[in-house]
Amino acid sequence: MKNNIPQYIVEKIAELSLVKNQYAAFDLDNTLLIGDIGEAVFAQLVKKNIVLNFGWNDYIKLIKSDREKAYFKVVEVMNNIELKVVENITREIIQTNDIEIELEGYKIPIPKPNIIMQSIVTLLNASGIAVNVVTASNRVSAEIICLQYFGIPASNVFGARVDINDNNRIKTKFNEIPYGKEKVNVLKREFKDKPVFTAGDATWDRFLLSYTTENGIRLWTGEKSEYKKLKEEYYKNLEFYQLLSE
Repeated sequence: MKNNIPQYIVEKIAELSLVKNQYAAFDLDNTLLIGDIGEAVFAQLVKKNIVLNFGWNDYIKLIKSDREKAYFKVVEVMNNIELKVVENITREIIQTNDIEIELEGYKIPIPKPNIIMQSIVTLLNASGIAVNVVTASNRVSAEIICLQYFGIPASNVFGARVDINDNNRIKTKFNEIPYGKEKVNVLKREFKDKPVFTAGDATWDRFLLSYTTENGIRLWTGEKSEYKKLKEEYYKNLEFYQLLSE
């Protein structure tokens, strides 16, 4: 298990594990996963004509102008869809041998686990450091894929909040999308202390990374150019490392 984890991370986890009741908080899409489960599920809902009033092109246009609004929208369009439909589509995506979803001239990647991150999660659990996930993807799909690929229980997964009505349909009268600063707000609500290990892939994950304990680990799975910029501007004298995707 440890063979594919950088040695400095193995050693640091060993140091962190000496103190009890510590936890890690990871982004999901393009961090634990290579790809985005929220986008993949939305794409399949559109492709199967379950979502009719908002397509992939609409999403791309919106995300270019207002990323947070786009994340809200792809959850909002799930309103009144049967819970089992979203669950089944999520499982279909996990189980398929396809590598992408073709839709409206685009090819949306099927998310797969980052093998090194799988090993890190396993090592953290074995070291007594609980792993939590904060993601802007809908919590239904996030819970399923986190358990399937990483053994992370639903209680440790904080995704876009949706409710289920008495007819087992999704209600999207939500007020929380864990994106940007909201990831930190979720952690402040759920835990009394800061995480000792965080990981993210995009500049808006800076808020999560900056919330790490001073002597903790900040892990970057995104672009090398962005890593260098963040390292110079925010984490020059802190433990901030880049992990290249498999």
